[in-house]
Amino acid sequence: MLIKKEYYCLIAGLPDLFFDENKPTVTGSDFREELQHQLSQPDFKLVEYLFLPFDNRNLLNVFFGQNKPFFYPGNITKHELEFQLSSENEEIELPEYMKTFLCWMKGMDKKQADLEDKNILTTLFFEHALKCPNSFLQNWFRFELNLKNIFTAFNCKKYNYEPEIHLLEVEGECVVYSLLIENKLKADYFEELLPYHEELFKIAESNRVWIEKEKEVDKIKWEYLDENTFFHFFTIEKVLAFTIKLLLIERWMKMDKETGKMLLHKLIDELKTNYEFPLEFSLTK
Repeated sequence: MLIKKEYYCLIAGLPDLFFDENKPTVTGSDFREELQHQLSQPDFKLVEYLFLPFDNRNLLNVFFGQNKPFFYPGNITKHELEFQLSSENEEIELPEYMKTFLCWMKGMDKKQADLEDKNILTTLFFEHALKCPNSFLQNWFRFELNLKNIFTAFNCKKYNYEPEIHLLEVEGECVVYSLLIENKLKADYFEELLPYHEELFKIAESNRVWIEKEKEVDKIKWEYLDENTFFHFFTIEKVLAFTIKLLLIERWMKMDKETGKMLLHKLIDELKTNYEFPLEFSLTK
């Protein structure tokens, strides 16, 4: 039986090492860099999965010449990505799913690329992420995929879009996708397939503005993370959940300062009060 590495000092020290309540701003980039020094190599590879969506957006930006600001945090710097995609580079060193996407797009007119072409990268990413060697992370990405598809399906119905173009058809994840393609947009169909299915469908069916829906969904994500790491005290799962929460906070700090502050202080309070650490691991001893 494989024994997981435990990170007593890292988890016990997170508030002191990475947060300053007088400065409620923290970047995922800084946290990722710190984890690279704190975690074992296999565990840090798991953390990198959480930053791949930023790399995906940056890849599309550079590949299609969109000239948008570079998204941070990410695993790949702007300089590295531009070099990987340059004509001078003979051998591309990117994750396999990205190379598959680039091969798919080879010879196509970038200016005429449509949403369906760009969704290919997201689909390939989920197929890659769902094969990661950690069940907590696999379930998280499955939850994210299903959320994305469900809310997309409701938007397709509302605005009369074709779901076949907008939904992500990921290999091995056909049950939820098939229900949505068949326009079965009722919570009862998803009882055994989706955690918090009733709450999520109420949000999707509501007439609230999108930012209010986003907040409610992220609250459910937060609850999901708490529930699924309840018995993971000092293992990589706790670090992964913390990283996801941190990225949620950073996103809301950019979109909505008050929501970001609220989530940040909630995260700090949880870390300070939820655990009793062994005395030998106390940073203030």
